Amino acid sequence: MSKNLVIVESPAKAKTIQKYLGKDFEVKSSFGHIRDLPKKGMGIDLSTFSPDYEVSADKKKLVTELKAA
Repeated sequence: MSKNLVIVESPAKAKTIQKYLGKDFEVKSSFGHIRDLPKKGMGIDLSTFSPDYEVSADKKKLVTELKAA
């Protein structure tokens, strides 16, 4: 049976939330923000004013692991 994945920023919060949610959920920590606006350019689509986020270089491995969870 598959579990529901919940991602939170803090490992301490992940541990606490896991206790409340039970075994049907898997709670993982992202250890902080995993994406941000790009350092080059405006980071905004000017036609829709929607942000153009990108995964931080140091978090790419973590994102891959979270997708596999």
